[in-house]
Amino acid sequence: MKQNIRITLNILVLVCLFSCGKKADRNDIVLLRYDDKELTYEEVISKIPDGISSFDSASLFNNIVDGWIKDVLLSDFAEERLYDIQSIHRKVRDYRNSLIVSEYLNRMKETQTPQIDGLRVKEYYDNHRKELKLEVPLVKGVFLKIDSDSRGKENIKNLLSSEDPEEIDKLEREWLDRALEYNYFRDKWIDWETVAGWIPHRFGNPDDFLEKNNYFETDYGENSYYLQITDYLQSGSEQPFEFASSWITELLTQNDLAVFEKSLVESIVNKSIEDKKLEPVCFNPLTHEFKEIYDKDEKE
Repeated sequence: MKQNIRITLNILVLVCLFSCGKKADRNDIVLLRYDDKELTYEEVISKIPDGISSFDSASLFNNIVDGWIKDVLLSDFAEERLYDIQSIHRKVRDYRNSLIVSEYLNRMKETQTPQIDGLRVKEYYDNHRKELKLEVPLVKGVFLKIDSDSRGKENIKNLLSSEDPEEIDKLEREWLDRALEYNYFRDKWIDWETVAGWIPHRFGNPDDFLEKNNYFETDYGENSYYLQITDYLQSGSEQPFEFASSWITELLTQNDLAVFEKSLVESIVNKSIEDKKLEPVCFNPLTHEFKEIYDKDEKE
């Protein structure tokens, strides 16, 4: 069956070649023509993936051709009957222009991404620190998740609760290879919602919980969870610099990119005006002000 289909397709191609006066390249064959639109053999074949059976290739070939016919004919048919076709054309044009501009600006920004100096970040933090309040608490500590039937787990609380670095080293030596999860964050702030998401437990009000607990453990299913809190900041506190710095860096980056985009647009506007491509008849596109000629007309 597949062989017959392959032979049939080849015969049809050869017949078309001879009838169209083509000598060798069947990719030049115009399968269909509608007004100024053409569908070629090459266009259809390019959409058929390699490695599929002859039967599937023939079926897909016909579906692609049918789809082209439907799109072209229905487009013209609908265009003749839609009273607001100009509005649709305008929307398509506007979307196309918007897409082109957006893509260009994105590519320009990729090559112009500013490097934010640490001094700028610190300066912004110092000037706005009273405004940078925590919406959720921040915590520092250690988290461990193990199998509930692990031997020696009764020693974990003592190791976690100790402030002696050697005890943490011992914890890591004994449990790191057996732990399902292990997070050491005594040296950095993490928001409470992230930490609470590691443990299947309803903690209630986070500020109340952290005020009353610096250690927590629970069993759920086949796992045991251990959390040691070594430090915390309540909701409403000022964000510490090390926590806020990444957010500030992103903010400054976006601000710089916005300035770059504005400068780019202004330079293009000025060049267009100089080249007589853009004529500010009654309105200045840079200052957003009406020109005097407009004001005089209004007075008259």
